[in-house]
Amino acid sequence: MSLRIVWILFTVLAVITAVGPVRQLKAPLWFRLLLGFFFISASQGYVLQKLFDASVMCPDKLPFWLLVPAKWGDITTLTTGCASLLWWGLRLLRVKLTPLAPLVLGVLLGTWMLYMGERQPPIRERVLEVPQLPAEAEGLRVAVIADLHIDCWRSRAWCERFVERLNAAQPQLILFTGDQVDGEFERRIDDLAPLAALQAPLGKFVISGNHECMFDVEAYLRYYQTLGLTVLDGKTEVVRGVTLLGLPDSLSLTDYENAAMLETMMAELPQSACTLLLVHKPGIAKLADVLGVDAQLSGHTHGGQFPGLAFLMKRFNEGFVRGHYTLPNGLSLFVAPGSAAWIGFPYRLYSSEISILTLTRANR
Repeated sequence: MSLRIVWILFTVLAVITAVGPVRQLKAPLWFRLLLGFFFISASQGYVLQKLFDASVMCPDKLPFWLLVPAKWGDITTLTTGCASLLWWGLRLLRVKLTPLAPLVLGVLLGTWMLYMGERQPPIRERVLEVPQLPAEAEGLRVAVIADLHIDCWRSRAWCERFVERLNAAQPQLILFTGDQVDGEFERRIDDLAPLAALQAPLGKFVISGNHECMFDVEAYLRYYQTLGLTVLDGKTEVVRGVTLLGLPDSLSLTDYENAAMLETMMAELPQSACTLLLVHKPGIAKLADVLGVDAQLSGHTHGGQFPGLAFLMKRFNEGFVRGHYTLPNGLSLFVAPGSAAWIGFPYRLYSSEISILTLTRANR
């Protein structure tokens, strides 16, 4: 039902574009009719997916030559429709603006947002201050990979390039914070295989995200281990004196059912332990702070992707959406912006990244 609502909304936006700026263009009637038909056709991605019985979670059944224009059409419909509404508003205020402006702006902005969502993420170096960080972990270079979302678009070739670029950054430790993949397990075996070539002398650790849970999560977790990734769901591991704790995820977008597991894990550790929590959703940080966790690495929010969505993600994730936060009891939280985006909505204005954190002891 929600997808039908989106389809109706997109169709309405396309009609607004067609009867507004397109109709007002100083161009032959046949060209305006053709352009209006183009924008309305571009809004029918939902219909395409229904025709091919393609899942919205990962439309593997949709041929790639249709997938790309379908995703481009969705975002272009949204951006051009919003620009057309703004154009109408300015007309009501008697502000003269060529009808070509919202069309060009919408198409360019939509194309850019799709490119930003699907490109190889840039590498960004950051510093993360961690209370009680032991001396042997000072200066440790940690790659945080959140929301990789390997799928029918970002497939094997994309993953190979990603691995090459990550290895070139020379992290000592690689930590995946969930949502590594989308789609049925059998379809992603080959696409994920390049992860076996990742290099990190102190280990490569992974936890589940809610998108793994939408498919065969146990099969994925077993496969990760064959690729040399250590699954940390519900487990602990000590690296350079830092205790890594991993929490599993679930289908929920907002709930934190693993709170009791975190309480049990923390109760079993000595108070002097320096703890680094890996958990997909960041909202549990407030409880982790009370329990005495020193640092937390999360993803899930994709850094907000763009302004309006960032506002919603912040509301549904306890106020955490992107970057570094220091909580009242000293927990240092880093919410990774994500290295890609879900294929159902793969659009960004806020950049993705491969986050390389250099750990240092907090001066407080």
